[in-house]
Amino acid sequence: MKFDTIIVGGGSAGGILAARLSEDANRSVLLLEAGPDYSSADETPEDLRNALTVSVTKHDWGYDAEAVPGRRMDYARGKAIGGCSSVNGCIALRAVPHDLEEWASWGNDEWTWEKSLPYFLKIESDQEFGDKDYHGSDGPTPITRFKEHELVPLQKAYLDACKERFPYVDDHNDPESTGVGPIPMNRNGDLRMSTALGHLAEARGRSNLTIRGNALVDRVLFEGRKAVGVAVVSGGGTEEIYGENIILSAGAINSPTVLMRSGVGPRADLEGLGIEVILDQPNVGQNMIEHQQITVGVIPKAGVTHVDDPDVQIIVRYTNPGTTEFNNMQIYFVSRYVPESHRPISVMNVLQKPKSRGSVRLKSTHPILPPEIVLNSYGHPDDEKIARDGVRTCWDIANAPQIQAHCEGLADTLTQEIVDDDEKLMEYIREHSGTIWHPVGTCKMGPARDETAVVDQYCCVHGVENLRVVDGSVFPNHVSGNPNLTIYAIAERVADWMKQA
Repeated sequence: MKFDTIIVGGGSAGGILAARLSEDANRSVLLLEAGPDYSSADETPEDLRNALTVSVTKHDWGYDAEAVPGRRMDYARGKAIGGCSSVNGCIALRAVPHDLEEWASWGNDEWTWEKSLPYFLKIESDQEFGDKDYHGSDGPTPITRFKEHELVPLQKAYLDACKERFPYVDDHNDPESTGVGPIPMNRNGDLRMSTALGHLAEARGRSNLTIRGNALVDRVLFEGRKAVGVAVVSGGGTEEIYGENIILSAGAINSPTVLMRSGVGPRADLEGLGIEVILDQPNVGQNMIEHQQITVGVIPKAGVTHVDDPDVQIIVRYTNPGTTEFNNMQIYFVSRYVPESHRPISVMNVLQKPKSRGSVRLKSTHPILPPEIVLNSYGHPDDEKIARDGVRTCWDIANAPQIQAHCEGLADTLTQEIVDDDEKLMEYIREHSGTIWHPVGTCKMGPARDETAVVDQYCCVHGVENLRVVDGSVFPNHVSGNPNLTIYAIAERVADWMKQA
């Protein structure tokens, strides 16, 4: 069978694309997902249903990454229908207007805030602020926030401590909001509303939509430079499936690796692995940008935290002093007790607009084997300064009397002596920092004149035909917020363009 559209990856973007494109009964759509396909909320395992915590073990690719030279870390990526929207923390924060105006200023004029806002509205049904002109009220993704009486003790203490340092915010998706307040979340009660449950559920009955789980795409098939299909590993064998339009929505790690296995990537790397070069494109897998995080651990008193508590409920967003990018920092309080994990109860700061850039490269042509992921965290001196400032702010908050009233002190990995010394503090950051698994940028969006771009602003791959990349890998720069909702908006917009073509 030949399909009108083949979508590789059933995650945050792919699920939306499949749902929207299959609204046209005359378009046959195939959605391929490397992980299992759970066709309903009842069939979905509990770890993917639970909106109160991340799920980074049972449905994961098993990747690791070099965080800084000499230190590696586990690197979680969702492997199930819904992708990372099925395993993440359900934090539903948008990009801020400055982010998208920056994209537009680099030659992507379709991505201004004014042109993008309708798609943020389209995806959501905001339970508290749906009557505002910058919110949606009837979209497939419910957005809600914890009320103050629902906060667990440490989250209430965190809110009280931060109110003395930051303005209070009731809606972090107000485009001008900054400060401390409840996190907007894509959940229905405790049920995680992934794209699998929010978008695909209503589309599953359509005869023109085929969804296949446990179908790993090895590569895109080309005739010359025209994409004509995909090679799929499934059931112990490989099959070729053909389509008029091919969309890679496999995420910022796997979309570039599929491209490279297909012969679109850096010539020297591809030839070194014996891959026939379709297009010498040195930028595939480059420009990887990650939200870097550092924690200040606290030791809660017995009985203060519980295994069923939410991971997080309150967030601070602010602009780091001495910088100009709006809301370029976040601070969470991770207060859920996880006995099988080494993750501490902690105040955690996250760099939203790092200048450091990493990369994704193939180590093998085999699609099962992991790529080489290099984060290059704090590889730019500006990131070092912002990280130190952030840790010092977290240290101050962790020592606040409101929090210490529930604690026995701070973890001994960080001391006042280290906090006060730039060099020692940077050593601590490099040794203990991680990420919140938000890779973007590895198939960067930009006009043809941009020598670093992989796709144009319509997400079509430069230099080949009938091939798009639609997911977080197309971000030209990171956003001052968790990327999931921005990925949703990109998928909605590209689906509209394709339906109108």
